This record gives sequence, C-alpha cells and structure tokens, in this order.
Amino acid sequence: MQGVPERSGAPCSLFRRRAGFTLVELMITLAVIGILAMVAVPNFMRFRERAKISEAKANLGAIRVTEHAYFSEHDRYVGNQPFTPDRTVNPPGRFAWSDNTRFSILGYTPDGKVFFSYGLTGVDAPTDTFTAVATSDLDDDGYWSTWHLTGGDKELYHEGADL
Repeated sequence: MQGVPERSGAPCSLFRRRAGFTLVELMITLAVIGILAMVAVPNFMRFRERAKISEAKANLGAIRVTEHAYFSEHDRYVGNQPFTPDRTVNPPGRFAWSDNTRFSILGYTPDGKVFFSYGLTGVDAPTDTFTAVATSDLDDDGYWSTWHLTGGDKELYHEGADL
C-alpha cells in the first residue's frame, strides 16, 4: 500500500497503557473518603441516638395509656416503682425487662430488650396524677438522659445531655 506509513516495532509513548493508579490519584481518593466520613459518621451517631430515644417516648406513651386504663377501673394510679431494669450499674446496651415489677399490675411489658430504665414515682393513691420516668446513659459518656411525663400531660419533658 502506498501512502500508508509503516509502523515500527516500538509503541508510541502517548498511548502507553498504565498498569495502576498514581500516588496523587490514591491520595485524592483517600481525602474524599475522609471528608465523607467526617460528615457521615457524626450524623449516623446522632441518628442512632435519636432512634434509641424514640424507644423511651413510645414506652412512656404506652405507660400513660395503661395508667389511665388502670385508673378508670381502680380509681388510683400505680406508683412507687423503682427503675427497671436497673441501668445504674450497667454499661450502655439493651437489657431484658424484669417481669416481676409494679408495671405488671398495669399489664405493661415492652417488646424485647430496652435501652432505658423505667420507673413510676409517687405512691398508690387516688391522686390526680402520676409520673413515669425513663432514664439512660445512651453513649456511656457519664451524662444521663431522662425523659418523663406527668399524668394527663401529653408533653414529654427531657433533662440531660443526650438529644
């Protein structure tokens, strides 16, 4: 063929095939992954903490319903229940519910294991109110998060550092 240049045996340096990534490419990739992790991990931890807190809110709402049902039948609220399960000596985690508590008078038992300890203040008396409390150190930082509700009040109140 005329007019077509002949190809020599040596490959052209512009079209050389590389076998891997350069150090700069790897460093940029690691930097991007590091930045994404700095943003994602704290958000994920807050999300986990809020999910645990939703357990307390749901269980306190259920305790309110069972207290009102008990009051409608017996003209008194159930009180004087120390925290169960006792989380003051245990690290964070889920713990089994104790069935032999005053909550069994109400017929209340949460599903599965719980992150919070639950208690009822006051005594069994025909009073106008009761107080249910949920407390836990969710992230083992020494700061306890406490949620409570009182009688007919539909608001949950929070005390402590975890939120």
